[in-house]
Amino acid sequence: MFGYGLKLALAGIALLVAGIAAIAIFSSIWARVGIGAAIVVVVGGLLLWAWNVDRKAKAERAGLEELPRV
Repeated sequence: MFGYGLKLALAGIALLVAGIAAIAIFSSIWARVGIGAAIVVVVGGLLLWAWNVDRKAKAERAGLEELPRV
């Protein structure tokens, strides 16, 4: 039980640090190009990441569609 609590606490701390880093990085982008362009950069990056994850997941289950129905 202690291991789960420790992992949960570390995950929370990691999210906090990631949030602070994101604010620090994107605040400089917002100051230079504006909020609209910053949103485009963030959403574009998230879409690219999601496409990459989906592509890898499809490659892992590529042969599963060819199995006969049970």
